[in-house]
Amino acid sequence: MHKSKTVTPAGDPDQKKQYAWHRHPALIAAIPAVFALIGSILTIVLGQSGVLPAAINPAPPRTTILSTTTATATTTATSTVTETVTETPVAQITGPGSSSTPQTLSPGTLAITIRMGASGRIGPGEYRAGSLPTASAQVLDETGNYPATGCYPTWVLKRGSVVIKTARGESCGQSFYLSRDSLEVRGVYSLTVSVVTEAGAKGTKTEDFKVS
Repeated sequence: MHKSKTVTPAGDPDQKKQYAWHRHPALIAAIPAVFALIGSILTIVLGQSGVLPAAINPAPPRTTILSTTTATATTTATSTVTETVTETPVAQITGPGSSSTPQTLSPGTLAITIRMGASGRIGPGEYRAGSLPTASAQVLDETGNYPATGCYPTWVLKRGSVVIKTARGESCGQSFYLSRDSLEVRGVYSLTVSVVTEAGAKGTKTEDFKVS
């Protein structure tokens, strides 16, 4: 019997090379280095994510540095100036016959106080229009006594600058009587008495009052 032998045909040389690349010695030697590199990269990534323990963590998580701004406050000293305002005294009407500070009299000078009656008075230094108060004068010399010689008063009643009535007396003890129409008009009045004595002593006093 004839026996036939199967002969395997020789392959294509280019095809042998295509299937033999993975058997190259250099490629086989590089495989462990590739896996080591991949392992290092995974370790670093896990370390930065905070997954690995701190003792074996080669790459601790990133530290965030916050910028701190310090505000500097500037204090400005302000000086306070206190100004004292001096008001101009306003003349006020006081009641006629009110006591005042005793005068220091020189020789030949008289101290005079005008005293007005209470008829028609409706307030301190204020009278009702049409009223008829009387007025008198207390006259003292430098010794504090009534003049020893003749004493002669002159009375002048004014409303503003308008003279309403004048009168002269034979004695400083006489009263001054207002006329019925003297205080008919409302306003501010002034009553002045000027006194002279036989010895030549003189003095003048004015009282203001209001008529309403």
